Amino acid sequence: MIRTILVTALVFNAGLAIAKPLVTSSEENTARLCLAREDTPERIVKACDSALEEAGLTPTQRVELLVARADGLYWQEDYEAAAEGYRRAIEANPNSTDAMNGLAWALRDTEGDAAAYEVFSASLDLDVTTEALAGMASTGRAIGAMSEAEARGALEAAITIDPEYTWAQREIGWSYLDDGMADEAVAAFQAALEIDEYDLNGRYGLGRSLLSSGDAQAALEMFNDVLADAPDNYATKVYRIITLRELDRNAQALRDSDRLIEEYPTRNSGYIERALSLMALQRRSEAIDTFAVAIETAGESNSLLYWHADVLADDGQFEQALKVIDRALGLDGADHSDHLLKSYIALELEEYGMARTAAQASLDMGVEDPWAHYYIAISMVHSGETQDGLTQFERAMEQGLPEDRVGAFAKELISAGKYVEAAQLRLTY
Repeated sequence: MIRTILVTALVFNAGLAIAKPLVTSSEENTARLCLAREDTPERIVKACDSALEEAGLTPTQRVELLVARADGLYWQEDYEAAAEGYRRAIEANPNSTDAMNGLAWALRDTEGDAAAYEVFSASLDLDVTTEALAGMASTGRAIGAMSEAEARGALEAAITIDPEYTWAQREIGWSYLDDGMADEAVAAFQAALEIDEYDLNGRYGLGRSLLSSGDAQAALEMFNDVLADAPDNYATKVYRIITLRELDRNAQALRDSDRLIEEYPTRNSGYIERALSLMALQRRSEAIDTFAVAIETAGESNSLLYWHADVLADDGQFEQALKVIDRALGLDGADHSDHLLKSYIALELEEYGMARTAAQASLDMGVEDPWAHYYIAISMVHSGETQDGLTQFERAMEQGLPEDRVGAFAKELISAGKYVEAAQLRLTY
């Protein structure tokens, strides 16, 4: 996909371009420079503007120039102007799939995945292109219009048409990772790197997949490899810290977190990783204090408050944790995990009605998390609905609840006076 490929190249070669005349030889003209898309985004737009003023352009040439100009605006991250540029091209030729696909990408950044999905789908109605297939799959799975498996099918179709389409291959990897299929994600990202071994996004994705598959040492090596070529890559820095902690290198993770905060004082990930590293070092009070500093410096966010509540709960401060997770639930970005944490906190406070409501809210967001079923089961047992609780516990086990929860649930039954049911539970599992 030319839009994403070129913008990546430009990001990692920033600073290499020098000022030079727009036309560098008598054999070149502004139209060729515009359509080649090989210069900086700003110079591409200038070349396209100049070319569009030339007389004698055919309708096809004008559309091609308008799309190239919009591409240049897109690579400058001026997404609204890019969207308007693609619309101009569509007005000139309603059957231009290049313009339709470009508009879809721009809309993804201005209006969201749903708007982009609609345009990608319309583009496919005009003609089957790899970009529209991949774009529809990516946005479709993001809004729930397509399952992960359906999205992968569309992405595989795009790769069948263009086996060198690394973006689609990487998207398959992310789809597998979102589906909890880490080993398959590893294979997908490795396939992308077989096409382009220097692909930074592919290496980052492989590192994420290796971490999820349990190979933290290999993940660390991959993240180090990415940072050697892109030392300012923020996401990779964050996941390198997470990986260090997974390897129980908590002091190093803490040092890296402090450096991340120094470099990005208004972004919250450094504070979160610092707090979690301190927790791993059993320095709980310092971890809790870190969140106070973070809120003062970076401001409240859903992720920051989620981890603040989690750390407070881990320290046994459940009343305070409940207040914090309620604040998190009121901010953008709240998802099933926020409700799930609230359910856990409510159970610790023996607020069984609240725990059940929160766990159900988590399930209502479309994620069949076994812990949500487990928390509902506990709530039912303590509310006198023992048989329903046992049925709910069975669902939790079917969804992948760890086997060590059998003993824990038996204790809940016993604490509710259900000795026979607890004994039967051991026989069942």
